[in-house]
Amino acid sequence: MQQRRARGIDINPAAIVASRAKTTPIAPDRLEAALAEFRERLALVAESNGSKLPDPLLPTNQERLDWWFPLEQQHRLGIVLALVEAVDDEAVRSFLRCAFSHVLKTTSVWLMKSSKPTRDKAKVANGVPHPVAPMRRHLAKMARANARMWDMLPKPSRKQGVADVRRGDARKLPWRARSVDLVVTSPPYVTSYEYADLHELTSLWLGDLADIAATKDQFIGSTAARGRAEAEGHSSIGRDITAQLRQRSRAKAEEVRQYFLDMEHCFAQMHRVLRPGGTMCNVIGNTALKDVAILNAEVHAELMTHVGFELLNVIKRVIPSKTLPQIRDPKSGKFTSRGKGKLVEAYPEEFILIARKAKNG
Repeated sequence: MQQRRARGIDINPAAIVASRAKTTPIAPDRLEAALAEFRERLALVAESNGSKLPDPLLPTNQERLDWWFPLEQQHRLGIVLALVEAVDDEAVRSFLRCAFSHVLKTTSVWLMKSSKPTRDKAKVANGVPHPVAPMRRHLAKMARANARMWDMLPKPSRKQGVADVRRGDARKLPWRARSVDLVVTSPPYVTSYEYADLHELTSLWLGDLADIAATKDQFIGSTAARGRAEAEGHSSIGRDITAQLRQRSRAKAEEVRQYFLDMEHCFAQMHRVLRPGGTMCNVIGNTALKDVAILNAEVHAELMTHVGFELLNVIKRVIPSKTLPQIRDPKSGKFTSRGKGKLVEAYPEEFILIARKAKNG
């Protein structure tokens, strides 16, 4: 197996927590020793042994904290987080933070498997699970995955790690020009869901979320991103789409216009950091909004070509099962569940666009 170093960037704090943990190999015996010690401390949380527990670490946004977590659960989770942050080993601490992030929806009143922030009435009425058992289960699952990665990696990669993961903006990549061989990306799906909302709980506890509106404004494809710039992107198909949407909803047209413009900036940055002859793979789906076809793949192809890529191939496939809003009301444009009336599949298929930077680029 060849040794390859990866770079990753995302503006979403939740993505950084997961990506850093899952790309940092830890020797299984070292990890198991650390987890055994951590489990002993978790047992004290389960027993509510306050005399041996640290003070809880709690988010600053009390309003959102109260919305998602009963008061007693806030205290429990705050103690678990304090135990996590007290771990000296940076790799193990990152591993534990990822597990903590994963159990937040389960241990809150969040409606599980919802693609938008919705409270579960049953959880509100009947209470939420104690965090210790879900935390233990997910730590065991992650430990097995870490062992598989450790066995797969060549020895030098075990020591050096496999990825440089940073929180940042894909419209302003931090790496030098002509330094990357391959770019693989699946950008936000315009008019899909609010990624800032979907990962609010992780941002609340581990990203110190203070202002939801300000956080949303940073995300590509967010409804809060409208009006960042007035320009149109260099896609004739994209301009036609936004013109059609303006006849139906100026607000939705502005969202889509801004999204296409942001994606053009991203593609320009990807082209800059790729070495001549380097390849980019871009996964994106088409949809429809207010009876207007949102041809994301076609627009992306035009934008990629505009910034200097040569389009090599387009692979079309049915979208596999995953957490995406599946059904849309074509009149309102809102995602909904199956029911009466005319409904459409939001993202029935997706496209893999494969492009190359010219060897003299």
